[in-house]
Amino acid sequence: MVLLSGVGSHVYAQSLTYKRLQLTMRQLIAQKDPSDQVNVLGNWMLQWQQAKLPPDSVYINGLLHLGVVYLYRNELAAATKTVKQAVGLSQSRRPDVAADQPAKALYRLGMLLSVQNLPTIDILKQAVKSGQGIRAADRWVGHAYLYLAYAYYSAGDLQQGLNYVERGEQMAEQAKDRLLLIKLLDEKVKALNDLGQYVIARRTAERVVTLSVQDGYPTAVARSYQLLAAVAKNQEQLSEALQYAQRAFDIARANNDLSAPNYAVEVGMLYFKQQRYDQAIPYFQFGLDNNTNRYAKAYALIMLGEVYQHKKAYAKALQYYQHGLTTMPIGFLNLSVTSLPDAQSIRRADQKDYLLSLIQDKADTWLNYAQATGNNRQRLQHALATYKVADQMIDYMRWDHTAQESKLYWRQKTRGMYERAIETCYRLKDAEQAFRFFEKSRAVLLADKLNELGAQQQLSEDQIQQEKKLREAVSFQRTRLLELAPDSVAYKTVKEALTTSQDELDSFLKRLEASNPSYYRYKYDTTTTKLTDLQRHLADRNASFVTYFLGDSALYLLGVTNDKVTLHRQPVGGHARDMRLFMTLLSDPDAMNRTGNLAQFLALGNSLYRQLLAPLQPGEGAVIVSPDGSFVPFEALSFSASKPKYLVETYAFSYVYSARLMLRSNVPLSHKASFRGNVFLGVAPVTFTPSLKQVSLYGSDEALKPIADRFPSARLLTHKAATRRSFLDQAADAQIIHLFTHASADSSSDEPKLYFADSTLLLSNLSDGSLPNAQLVVLAACKTGVGANQRGEGIFSLARGFAALGAPSILTTLWSVENDATYKISNLFYKYLNQGMPKDIALQQAKHEWVETASGTNRLPSAWAGLIIIGDTQPLDHPNHWLWVASGLLLVGAAGVGLWWRQKRPARPAFPFTRTA
Repeated sequence: MVLLSGVGSHVYAQSLTYKRLQLTMRQLIAQKDPSDQVNVLGNWMLQWQQAKLPPDSVYINGLLHLGVVYLYRNELAAATKTVKQAVGLSQSRRPDVAADQPAKALYRLGMLLSVQNLPTIDILKQAVKSGQGIRAADRWVGHAYLYLAYAYYSAGDLQQGLNYVERGEQMAEQAKDRLLLIKLLDEKVKALNDLGQYVIARRTAERVVTLSVQDGYPTAVARSYQLLAAVAKNQEQLSEALQYAQRAFDIARANNDLSAPNYAVEVGMLYFKQQRYDQAIPYFQFGLDNNTNRYAKAYALIMLGEVYQHKKAYAKALQYYQHGLTTMPIGFLNLSVTSLPDAQSIRRADQKDYLLSLIQDKADTWLNYAQATGNNRQRLQHALATYKVADQMIDYMRWDHTAQESKLYWRQKTRGMYERAIETCYRLKDAEQAFRFFEKSRAVLLADKLNELGAQQQLSEDQIQQEKKLREAVSFQRTRLLELAPDSVAYKTVKEALTTSQDELDSFLKRLEASNPSYYRYKYDTTTTKLTDLQRHLADRNASFVTYFLGDSALYLLGVTNDKVTLHRQPVGGHARDMRLFMTLLSDPDAMNRTGNLAQFLALGNSLYRQLLAPLQPGEGAVIVSPDGSFVPFEALSFSASKPKYLVETYAFSYVYSARLMLRSNVPLSHKASFRGNVFLGVAPVTFTPSLKQVSLYGSDEALKPIADRFPSARLLTHKAATRRSFLDQAADAQIIHLFTHASADSSSDEPKLYFADSTLLLSNLSDGSLPNAQLVVLAACKTGVGANQRGEGIFSLARGFAALGAPSILTTLWSVENDATYKISNLFYKYLNQGMPKDIALQQAKHEWVETASGTNRLPSAWAGLIIIGDTQPLDHPNHWLWVASGLLLVGAAGVGLWWRQKRPARPAFPFTRTA
């Protein structure tokens, strides 16, 4: 109990009444079941008031305890009213109210509001803020962090939940609250395990076991063993995981733990993973029979369905899945295995991860059933319909998440679903639907980002805040629903509140759709591009479109021209190995120049040509490639396995993140405003602050001048003026941006960055609207097109960063290139652009001319193939009208890569460049 403090408190401390009431409150709080204390507490409050004692910390704690009593009795309105009164008194700034009291009262209020499915995150954050820097409040701040973690983790926002757990962990340590620490560590293990950080997750789970055993919490001990089992399972250590899971189940059942049915299902899961299906069934059945939570029962049904699917009893498996769908509290009651929940039902699901798992498993079962029955077309159609529902669910889940890490987690987790959906389309010979799933398997988060940029220009500030408030209300309510028993009165009340909030959000979006179609289209319409729209675009460009999906078991290709669509499937074979060796040789000019290596390179290039392009037989001319993952320079593939007959001679390649992004309606709105600044902005730091450890780029400032002379208005930032801040300030008004500097990027999780005279620029530093007028971004050196490959989404590179800001065209590099080649190919590129050529053809011609005039190793693909064009390829306007041209240049010089190159004596390449025609 908090002691009195402040002037006059000693008077009350001497009062026998005060001491008696204080002791009584301590005894009441210590009781395990306070549900029958309402009358006792009412008398306690009355005695306090009759004694004319002040509303100090003891009285406030009495109110807070009364709120807990009302909560036990499910009298939520009375509980909230009482705790709100305590919050008001705690914030009175009286000297006899302890400093930690506001944090405690606000935390309790947040907890109560959450039980009623009312917005609670703001209240919990107020609790954190009011307790900061107050040692006595560490415990309450820690509890607030725990509930914040629950909220975000339950909504699937794993990274945000983990952030709050780690903050709460520190508070619990400071407060020496072991039980709170155990709860926080539990959540930490879950998040780390789901995020794939298994080593840290396991170490944390082992710590939880130690703490739980020491403090004698059998429930916590069982839970911690279950967490260890989950981590070991993800590490494929199944025997060890089974031992942990069995121990958790045995402890829970012996102590009548309500979690025992869930632990039984996990034991069954581990038997299932070891293909011991008959041993798994009794545990799944135990979970089904003894669980009261409808989602938990549904999960047991999912696993029973999985068992029978693997036993090839597909009809029985489908019945279990359908039973699972009708068991979940989503208002879906149709027992026909061919029926599916509608969009409204799946959107309102409280635990979308369970529902998504069930729908995916049901789709997989239909596909396997069809394959087992001679590609039964009707069953393939059921599989396709079910995959489309799963895809719709993934969209809803993505909208619910805030942290990018969580969105990426779900992109990776659902990638296998897209492979099986494409497989279904291939068996149905349905190219239109296959194209849909190709598109949905890549760059969706990039599309969302661009949607947000466009959408923000459509709404007033009041509308932006209203949408945010409605979405938060739905998220908060859904999170709190998870903590209630599905058969309770409170669950039904909260479910009704969630339905009301969702209806309010849906109505708001419908109003936006009706009153502001552009906003709805930008942010919420997930309709994929139609093949007919793509074919019209290709007809206008006289181009072909090529995309591919690298699955675990097959490589799928889709080729589109104005009058033909080709869907092709082939075994994966050695594709990944060939690609890795090809790119390794391509980025190493010394290795490439050795005869044996060049022969290997040509063989690999021809193999990849036969894998990726030959089956689609695109016509000569422009080819647009939408890759799966890393960009590959198709220009350097070879028609021949023994002679250098490179594809650049026949095709003008460009690359896109997806067809949908390529066909976005003309130019984003931010580019339609009249131009008021300099057409050209050139930046060349030349030298860099010593802490950046970058080689000086002497002469780069002089190299800017002839480029700037092409344009009617220009601004140059060189030497010490070429700072990060100056760039950000000036770039906002420029249509043409040209940087000659260092850049770095690799395949690690570190953000790619650009170097300025004083500091670096990360992707995250480029905020929305920072480059509103930039049209063509040329990142001409230092691997600006590479970065971390986020499976299911693509490469997070500098090039993608500029694309996310709305830049429609980007010329980028795939490895470190030599300065001289970069300068000359870039100049040649602009030469052909000025002749009115499209960007892809201009780049193709620039490479042709470079090879014809270069000598030695500069004629090898390692010198010229690394430059690729991403995005829009339309030609620039007539060069005499540069002021009105929507174009831009960002030229990044190599980070000293070429300095040593110039000193080397050029060697003759093992094979000369030859034309194929």
